[in-house]
Amino acid sequence: MLVYDLDGTLFETLPDLNTAVNLALAHHGHPRATESQVRKAIGDGARILISRLARAGSSEEEIDKIWATFRERYLEVCADSSFVLPGVESFLEARSRDLPGRHQAILTNKPQAPSDLLSERFAMNRWVGRVVGGDTPFGRKPDPTGLRHLMTWANTTPERTLMIGDGPADLAVAHQAGVKCVLVEGGYGNPEELNGLPWDWKVANFAELAVLWPEIEPRNP
Repeated sequence: MLVYDLDGTLFETLPDLNTAVNLALAHHGHPRATESQVRKAIGDGARILISRLARAGSSEEEIDKIWATFRERYLEVCADSSFVLPGVESFLEARSRDLPGRHQAILTNKPQAPSDLLSERFAMNRWVGRVVGGDTPFGRKPDPTGLRHLMTWANTTPERTLMIGDGPADLAVAHQAGVKCVLVEGGYGNPEELNGLPWDWKVANFAELAVLWPEIEPRNP
């Protein structure tokens, strides 16, 4: 089974996240965040994103209010400027073609509703059989519950599973679940948070991953 992160791995979603964040911050009288600040704050779920960007010293109640507004605004704009990253569709198609019946899934800390909307808008169900968001009962990465759930759903094992993502939560969840991991460079979050986290392969993009694929394909032990 192949399990993919969504933001910064399969999709470029930063412009729409940036729009929704700043609409929410402005609505509650907080200073605007730069796109660079938003990029670095992505990776651990929407509420933590807001907590990192709200005015310093904001109460938990205030963060919750901004978070609620963000969720409303993001659902309105999440597919306005977002797009599938280069090489992703051809990689997913090739994996479906070279092994019919291969399970492919998305495990993201983005809430379920916008994750589903993006998946549907870009017809990811051509290749992806399951999308698990960060506000489900399975928790958020690096909690391995969601990844273990997907392995159960696919009736597979850690040895036959590969996590592909761009951030520290992806590396950490793979490590906790005993799954090998591909780090896609240049994604979201703070690059310094990757320091000391294990990864098995590192690629610049999906075109490079496609070339590397025969070497790293999970096989029966």
